[in-house]
Amino acid sequence: MTPHVRRWLWPHSGKDLVSDGMNKAQDQLKAVPVRRRSAARLAAIQITYQALITGQSAADFVPQFLSHYAAEVSKSFRVKDLDNVHLTHLYAGVASGQADLDQLIGEALSDGWSVERLARIELAVLRCGAFELTAMPHIPARAVVSEYAALSDACGCEVGFVNAVLDGLARGARIVEMQS
Repeated sequence: MTPHVRRWLWPHSGKDLVSDGMNKAQDQLKAVPVRRRSAARLAAIQITYQALITGQSAADFVPQFLSHYAAEVSKSFRVKDLDNVHLTHLYAGVASGQADLDQLIGEALSDGWSVERLARIELAVLRCGAFELTAMPHIPARAVVSEYAALSDACGCEVGFVNAVLDGLARGARIVEMQS
């Protein structure tokens, strides 16, 4: 008898997640530490999405995610493992700062839009990106916006929308950096 394995609840496009989205050459890879961080970002999006869909806390789901899905995420980025430190900072920060992140995201949305109106997967992507922009100043803002735009495409989100919201947040949170 095969043990029950919970299926992942997020939409997966099957796109190549390793190639540089800004570069048309599909055979050119990003550096391994960058890919490990990208894998951690995708994992954080998945964990955040799972929490949104099920109502389960992110911290409660992480052990299950790591045992059942982390290897698949790592494999999709062609790395041995994901950046666990970055992953932990992301999912814990998103979970603990959810209200503040939602307020920031809501303020960045166009008139007539609210956080409640967003698709859950878009909200998960935006929360992770907003947290990284506001709480991790050591990571370049343009890199964060670009990464989450690429990951939003892989998650089936509207890339232009995610890019616009995160770019607006970056311009507000990192004024000097974004002016240069």
